[in-house]
Amino acid sequence: MWTNNARPKSFFRKQFLVIVGINMLSLALASGLLFSNFVNDYTDNLINIARTKGLLLSSASTSALLFNDQQAATANLEFLQHYPATRYAQIFDTNFQLFAKYVREGQVVPPFDKALSFGGSFRNNNMYWYASIDMDEQTLGYILIVTDTESLQAQQERYALIIILVFIVSLLLAYILNWHMQKRLTTPISQLINLVSNVAQERQYNKRLTLNRNDEFGDLFRGVNLMLETIEQHKTQLQGDSARLENLVKLRTEQLQQHSDRLENVVQLRTEQLYNRANFDALTQLPNRHLLADRLSHGIVKARRESKMLVLMFLDLNRFKVINDSLGHAVGDQLLSHVAEKLSGVVRETDSVARWGGDEFVMLLEQITSHDSIVKIAEELVKSLDAPVLVGDHELYISASIGIAIYPQDGDDPVSLLKHADISMYKAKERGLGEYCFFHPDMLVQSVERLSLENQLRAAVEKQQFFLVYQPQICIISGKVVGVEALIRWQNGPVVISPLVFLPLAEEIGLMHQITQWALNEACQQNWCWQQAGLPKIRVAVNFPVSALLHAKCLEDIQKALKTSSLDAQYLEIEITEDSFMSSTKKAIDVLQQLQDLNIQIAIDDFGTGYSSLSYLRDLPVNALKIDGSFIQGLGQTRANDGIVQSIITLGKSLNLLVVGECVEEQAQLDILSSMQCDIIQGYFFSKPLKSFEMAEYLEKGIEANDITATKHP
Repeated sequence: MWTNNARPKSFFRKQFLVIVGINMLSLALASGLLFSNFVNDYTDNLINIARTKGLLLSSASTSALLFNDQQAATANLEFLQHYPATRYAQIFDTNFQLFAKYVREGQVVPPFDKALSFGGSFRNNNMYWYASIDMDEQTLGYILIVTDTESLQAQQERYALIIILVFIVSLLLAYILNWHMQKRLTTPISQLINLVSNVAQERQYNKRLTLNRNDEFGDLFRGVNLMLETIEQHKTQLQGDSARLENLVKLRTEQLQQHSDRLENVVQLRTEQLYNRANFDALTQLPNRHLLADRLSHGIVKARRESKMLVLMFLDLNRFKVINDSLGHAVGDQLLSHVAEKLSGVVRETDSVARWGGDEFVMLLEQITSHDSIVKIAEELVKSLDAPVLVGDHELYISASIGIAIYPQDGDDPVSLLKHADISMYKAKERGLGEYCFFHPDMLVQSVERLSLENQLRAAVEKQQFFLVYQPQICIISGKVVGVEALIRWQNGPVVISPLVFLPLAEEIGLMHQITQWALNEACQQNWCWQQAGLPKIRVAVNFPVSALLHAKCLEDIQKALKTSSLDAQYLEIEITEDSFMSSTKKAIDVLQQLQDLNIQIAIDDFGTGYSSLSYLRDLPVNALKIDGSFIQGLGQTRANDGIVQSIITLGKSLNLLVVGECVEEQAQLDILSSMQCDIIQGYFFSKPLKSFEMAEYLEKGIEANDITATKHP
């Protein structure tokens, strides 16, 4: 048992000193932080004021710098005389030559320090605000504002005095409160120490504390007494409980081990699932862009170490959006799975095929030794996708455009290679379906131009900056105008952009449906206006790309255009190309049949250049064939070309279809088509495409059978 009563008192005395010391330290830190915060806030306020002045003066001095008006700039700086704290201000041009200044009376302006950084800073009891004067991302000059810091020093002294007074008062209160609390703690804790000593040394659990208080110490003493009673009761139970506890622990240990084994299996399974989800495409089971990026990075490191080539191919499926929109996502997903299998079957085991997203795939080819190997693989990829794919009841035709970038000549990092392969893929699209293209640095400029044209085209669709021209179609027997073909043009400011330029881009970025709908409405309305003016009732032909024909609202849009314009359906002709029914034969035939049921005429444009079979042509509900202009241009040059044209005309006649020869430019071509019994001719030989009012004049003149060349339009 303790016999020295001074030890507890010495402890509490030390405790008191420690508490007071901690309070002093806390108050000192709080005071310091508060003072620092006050000063920082005031400093920030000074900087913000200077920034505001600087921005106002920069804005006001822009025109002065542009027009070299030093007097106006100096007048702007005189604004600072309303702020006594401003010592001086200067404006410099881009060569750091003094342009204008303001100096408070009695102030000396030191030489300009070019090493001064932008923004606010403090030095030599002054605050400096330095910034550039910009307009449209071009630097016109620089502005420097210097103010004294006397207000800051005065504010610091005032804050310091307040903080010291608060610190002293708080310290006195802390001392008094802690001294009073120590007196309240000493007596009950001494009793508790004596009891603990007896229990620890003599195991006397019958001892009790007798101090009665109605505060926390009273609760503590009652709790200690209750604890001693409980210890006495449980002491006898402890030995029996110990054996039971040992058995229970053993049982629980076995159960936990079994649970741990099951949990480990589940964790392993979940880990594998998470890895697959993070690195593989759920639809095609190909690596996704995350895993591709990792493999590409490792491939570049390996190729750099071994001084070998690494090839990146960016593949985009053509017309996939049409199939996906017209036949549904389920068919589109199955088609993507078939494409993934084909691509995986072409590349080598050492290569990687990844799905980049949507209808885009990326091939990573390693261990490539020659340029010919790249060409061979690219051609095999294109060839593998040329064959039709059977998805359910649909026989689908799809092709791909491939862009190729090679490490290290086209980029030495993953981002550059992917970017350049993507750019070259778009260049391949411009060349036609089923093409591949190697990257060239000139494509970067073309990519920027293409992006600019894309933005302009989106604006053109929104503002309807298009107009139609009409080229007449002449009956080769009667010499009369039996129809016109509506051709779209884009008036982009003073420049008229060819449809050969903007229509493929519109198809690619998803604007073709809107443009086709506009052309349809415009053509129907114009034809009705001609008829109302008493001109001959003729058909107007509108070109429908495959995306517009297979669009879900195709039939609804055409019916709406006819209803809005009041044009009879028999005076509307829809021109399609052979690839319209190559993407989805059944869907295209259904749409064409519904159009023909409305008494709308259907013509196949550019016939002879596609891949349609005779069985498809037999089943298609069409009314006319338009021979591609390349064959017309070759008339009279080779027997083979003339034989093809004659075969197309004979085929059309046998199927009871009208045959139209387009791009007729010479008398000899007209004579040959006439001898082959072609029905209708169209081309510059009779008229270039005409604006609506010019076409009205052309129709008013009329064309007689015996004078078919007399009404040529210049």
